[in-house]
Amino acid sequence: MTFPTPEDPPARSKREANRAELRTRLLDAAEELFADRGYFGVGVRDITDSAHTRLASVSEQFGGKEGLFQAVLARRIRPLNEDRRVHLAALPTRGSRAKRLRALIDAFIEPMRARAGDPGWDNYFRLIAQLSNSGNPIGRLIVDDFNAIATDFMTIMSALFPEATEVAIHDAYLHLVAAAMHTYSNNLRLDSLTQGRMHARDMDERHNALVRFAEGGITTTVTRSGSDSPLQRREGVTQPKA
Repeated sequence: MTFPTPEDPPARSKREANRAELRTRLLDAAEELFADRGYFGVGVRDITDSAHTRLASVSEQFGGKEGLFQAVLARRIRPLNEDRRVHLAALPTRGSRAKRLRALIDAFIEPMRARAGDPGWDNYFRLIAQLSNSGNPIGRLIVDDFNAIATDFMTIMSALFPEATEVAIHDAYLHLVAAAMHTYSNNLRLDSLTQGRMHARDMDERHNALVRFAEGGITTTVTRSGSDSPLQRREGVTQPKA
């Protein structure tokens, strides 16, 4: 007995293939340049020169520089956040709170770790690290994608630490983001600080340090918000009362 085989999808025309290849070249070139110089430090001609194409290509493909910038961000953030949501869906519902917190931290940073070392993703992480610390209005273009995943993580963190205040949950999440951005942006700060004795590229070491920092920092932030620190209590120092 034989079964009919599905028809192969129609092959893309040469024109469509060329258009897709040009689009990828523009995205790659823009991503690297934005990561190196920031959004406002890059002109459209810089991008088209790097991509070896006509100046009009950016308008034809993306409607202009801002549209290209949005496409650069969307190309990476959406699959990254889809991966994070897969991890979130698999989080353990039982076990110690420390174990569940570790799983939550892993859900955020493992998708980054899996992509680190790829030149395109490394450029993206450097770019996002810039934007996360920038007050430039161009940041509004990425708010929705980033806020949606932030809400998912903070909702789970709140359930894990029901005694925590809302501000403590937000602080804990944002410090996790900042630490992860520093770790995966390959900014060579560690290399400079240690005069080359330690390296940002030693990702296993940096990743493990990030996890330890996040575990301790989140736990302390959400369980001691508004109270004296352990060091202050040991030394008999209390906060002044209003």
